[in-house]
Amino acid sequence: MTNMIPGGIWPPHEAFYIESMLHSTQAALRAAEEVRGALNAGSKCAPSSPEWHEYAFTIINGVQALIAHAAAVSRYFWPARNKEPHLSRAARLKTSLGVTESSPLRNRDLRNHLEHLDERLDEFCIRLTAGVILPTYVGPQGREVEAPTYLFCAYYTDVGIFEIFGQRFKVQEVLDEIRAVHDRLMHYAEHGGRLCNVEA
Repeated sequence: MTNMIPGGIWPPHEAFYIESMLHSTQAALRAAEEVRGALNAGSKCAPSSPEWHEYAFTIINGVQALIAHAAAVSRYFWPARNKEPHLSRAARLKTSLGVTESSPLRNRDLRNHLEHLDERLDEFCIRLTAGVILPTYVGPQGREVEAPTYLFCAYYTDVGIFEIFGQRFKVQEVLDEIRAVHDRLMHYAEHGGRLCNVEA
């Protein structure tokens, strides 16, 4: 099957893609704001206090939500089905939104970790042996412990890295790309709901 629409998206339908993607970018940015607020508020609490544990829970959830929404945006640029008409649509969106093949949104590990979380959890539990098991950790990287430590997920506040089942992702890079995509989408939404080509 070939794509019969020049440019990958029929012009009257461009607004649908803009609005649909904005739903995910706005949700990702809201999650980032929740994380930022919890980090600021939590910095005033003692690390072992109940208040800090509440903020840490909000931070972990917010980072995971941000990454989940980023993965949803990623699928518009790199569809799961490598065929038409999805490929033409993806090419059109990448050109219009200035997204390149080196974008952090292209990270397949990021998407796969969330889309196959149940399988990752199985593998994580099989590997567990003796040691300290931390369901979540929020704090600086490299905290010294006496026994081997297994982390379910963590957010390292000093370097902005999210870790889940031993795999790490640079959250700030993902957030910066989401913000850039969001700003372009907003511009198009406010100027007739049409996509334009931009310099990548």
